[in-house]
Amino acid sequence: MVTWSNHIVKMYEYGLAEDKRDAAEAAAAEFVDYLRDVAKQRANSPGEDIVSDLLRSELTEDELVATAVLLLMAGHEATVNVIGNGVNALLTHRDQWERLVASPDLLDPCVEELIRFDAPLQLFERTATTDVEIAGFRVAEGEKIGALLGAAARDPKVFDRPDTLDIGRTPNAHLGFGMGIHYCVGAPLARVEIAAALSSLASKLPGLELAETPERRPEFVIRGLRSLRVTTA
Repeated sequence: MVTWSNHIVKMYEYGLAEDKRDAAEAAAAEFVDYLRDVAKQRANSPGEDIVSDLLRSELTEDELVATAVLLLMAGHEATVNVIGNGVNALLTHRDQWERLVASPDLLDPCVEELIRFDAPLQLFERTATTDVEIAGFRVAEGEKIGALLGAAARDPKVFDRPDTLDIGRTPNAHLGFGMGIHYCVGAPLARVEIAAALSSLASKLPGLELAETPERRPEFVIRGLRSLRVTTA
């Protein structure tokens, strides 16, 4: 699934080479075929898993597959990148890592701050469904605009000291999960997963340190690390 996911999310990027587009489309088709097969298996033999739960709903087969793809692929990419970016941020801002280790009650605001500070999704496009004016600019029906989520997360009109990592920051009105009808359906799950990972690291490996400067993935829209090597003191 990780390989499929890594290929598919390349479609978010601009100026994608034809071979990468082909790989993304092939990965998407393989992923859908796999989930349809899993759905058939679970229909005959239900288990304690998300596909079995979805089968108990009133979703059509296409809706079930689309929901599973969203939860498994989008959830995997965003969560992995928040954890990677976030741990890197904490370990390069040692005072904040030590603050989390000493005060586990800061876990929830820490999760929100890491999503804001180094956003895993830097940009999302939206298409105007009618003529609209935004901040004095006219957008015609059918035109696209780019929501620069990473830039919004550092907006000094919204955040005090926006370039400072503060794991106790509250309120924290970041747009990491979107807004309105486009708000991420997997946000609650992502928060739980990120919190669980950070809690385990802080409690079991308080002496965690970077072993080397991490390598970033080359993409622009999806911001994450190719590797994050750590050691313990």
